Amino acid sequence: LNDLYWSETDETHQWWTVPYVPGQRYLDKPVFALTSPETFSAAEEFAYNLQVLKRGAVVGETTRGGANPGCGFRLHDHFWVFMPTGQAINPTTGKNWDGTGVIPTVKVPAETALDTAHLMALNHLLEAEPEGVARRELEETLPRVERSLQQKRQDLIANLGGPT
Repeated sequence: LNDLYWSETDETHQWWTVPYVPGQRYLDKPVFALTSPETFSAAEEFAYNLQVLKRGAVVGETTRGGANPGCGFRLHDHFWVFMPTGQAINPTTGKNWDGTGVIPTVKVPAETALDTAHLMALNHLLEAEPEGVARRELEETLPRVERSLQQKRQDLIANLGGPT
């Protein structure tokens, strides 16, 4: 999943998924990670890994961009600094999200990310459900989520002082 290079020891540690899971694997099902500028550090790594490994969609806004581990150093009684002591390195990209953040697959305001992901999930399920009670329930739910999303968009515009 990720490598961590530690500058102090000049060592790289690798992090892998486990080869065995004592239950069903969650394969071929849609996964959505919701992000905002408040999303930071380990939550960013989760979103980044989902995106890079094409295991899910990142929905929302670009994250804050904190990838590298570190610690605080007191330089003076009144001066403290946080310094990176390592570097996260994704084995697929050879990079990380430090300073840039994770750029969403689907860019929407954070306030609408949940409804947007919900719509995406409903549409995915509708494609897989040809007929029956489950399909009717999905078809009934879809307009409610669409209305909720539209209302949130209008509220955002109104709060910005723009046209509705």
